[in-house]
Amino acid sequence: MKTGLALCLSLVCAAVAAPAAPCAAQERWQVTLNSGTILWDLHLVKLSGDTLVVRHADSVYAFPLMDLDELRLVHKSERRQNAEPGRYDGVLAGVDDEVHRLTLDDLAERRQIVQQIFQEHPPNGSP
Repeated sequence: MKTGLALCLSLVCAAVAAPAAPCAAQERWQVTLNSGTILWDLHLVKLSGDTLVVRHADSVYAFPLMDLDELRLVHKSERRQNAEPGRYDGVLAGVDDEVHRLTLDDLAERRQIVQQIFQEHPPNGSP
């Protein structure tokens, strides 16, 4: 009994001490709709036919691909000093973001782009 309890405690301690989730778990996406509406802090869920499904907190949203203007993977801002003293580069400017502009793409091209995004950035729980 004591051995089983010790084993359970060691597993719980190992789980608590485990490293943080991989980068994919912390990826934040921003969607700009054709209407100009911007939604941020989204997580990819799936591509269902011609509909992109995303999650924000405890809500799930579905957007037809033709309603999307832009998909953006927002990278965490970092303060980096440039070669010139007192100058900083990449601060809160979004220069490192991965941007997928869909404005001029037809449905087939949009579908292909979003499928590629899901291959490169699988949602949580995906292999």
